Amino acid sequence: MVEFCPECSNLLRKKVYDGNKSLFCRCGFQKELKLSAEEINKNVKLKKKALDKNLIVVNPEDKISVHPIVTKYCPKCNNKKAEAWQEQTRSADEPSTSFFRCLECKHTWREY
Repeated sequence: MVEFCPECSNLLRKKVYDGNKSLFCRCGFQKELKLSAEEINKNVKLKKKALDKNLIVVNPEDKISVHPIVTKYCPKCNNKKAEAWQEQTRSADEPSTSFFRCLECKHTWREY
């Protein structure tokens, strides 16, 4: 939780002095932090739950592609399916460069 200084309304920052944690402000205000074991355990459990919900594990065997698949003939193996993406490789007033990667042989080429 974010706390602000009651004297000047600046953000309070965490600092450790001789093993004691405290919040301090530029103006000189200081507030000692005293967390109970229950509060610490509660915070740790909440953080673990948040990580479990948002964690996605991707294995190399999954073969997940983040690029759209388009119909484009590969110049190397003549396969007609490729991944496609665009990047701005030149100045902003020029068009983007289109990149393609063959799904069969993994050959990558570009078109201006």
